[in-house]
Amino acid sequence: MQKTTRMCWVFMMMFVSLLWVGVPVAQDYPKSPVQIVIPFAPGGATDILLRSISDFLAKNINGPIALVNKTGGGGVVGISFVVNSKPDGYTLTVANSDSLNITPLFTPDIPFDMEKDLTYIAKVAIFPQSIVVRTESPFKTLEELVAFAKANPKKLKAGCPGIGTSPYMAIEMFNRDAKVEISSVPFGGGGEVVPNLLGGHVDLAFVSIPPIKSQVLSGKARILAILSPTRLPGFPQVPTVVEKGYKNSSIATGVGLGGPKGLAPAIVKKWEEAIEKTMKDPKVVATVEKFDFVVDFKGGEAFKKEILAEFATFKEIVPTPPGKK
Repeated sequence: MQKTTRMCWVFMMMFVSLLWVGVPVAQDYPKSPVQIVIPFAPGGATDILLRSISDFLAKNINGPIALVNKTGGGGVVGISFVVNSKPDGYTLTVANSDSLNITPLFTPDIPFDMEKDLTYIAKVAIFPQSIVVRTESPFKTLEELVAFAKANPKKLKAGCPGIGTSPYMAIEMFNRDAKVEISSVPFGGGGEVVPNLLGGHVDLAFVSIPPIKSQVLSGKARILAILSPTRLPGFPQVPTVVEKGYKNSSIATGVGLGGPKGLAPAIVKKWEEAIEKTMKDPKVVATVEKFDFVVDFKGGEAFKKEILAEFATFKEIVPTPPGKK
């Protein structure tokens, strides 16, 4: 009886000590700059979003933030770096939904498990995709582009921010929906797609609004359609693919924050609260909307659940990754 009582006492003290340790972890963190890896090229939508809110995040987390671009593999390189980092909260990643619910379908040897190897912290926003051409392009409307594509299979080349991204998937979805064969040309991010489009290296681009917006406003590029169910407030004159009869081509990208598995719950909670506060700030909302993003805050568990549900949906479109049987 005494032995049992002693053991209970020991376990209770261990539990209390763990709780006590958790408090200083949350209070003292961060003691040094937190590196947030952006797994896409500078100038792309994901990069623009994080850089536009990073100062607010730093203020609300009460510590400096260092944004680092690690590109390659549709986000695989950057996320792999983070999931293999020490789970101390000082190395995090931008959790772009493309890299988590699409890339695994196209990468048979992806070096991480998006369900088990990542700690989901919070979702920040979403951004819609678009179909864009140069101003000099002969295509003034989506109908003209589709008509040409049907008469000339595989002749048109569409740039996108990498294999396993929403725009890459959108090309595949649009090809099926419109019954055309447009060839995809993957780049390292939206920031690389734009100069290649303007330089004439591709005929069109499937890309989010932020990287191409300034070119559209300056008259160097033209948006033929938005890949979402509703028109964007910033471009009310541009039709959606749904309006044009391609309801299965609607797609958007979610962006959040994640870290290695084993990240302390106290640190996760502190970041989740800081992100929620940031995304409720009127100045942040105005900044985000200026770049045609849509604020869509969700806690870590809800974000993870959403990613897994989307993965199941996309898996029906791409049931078997290339190279797997």
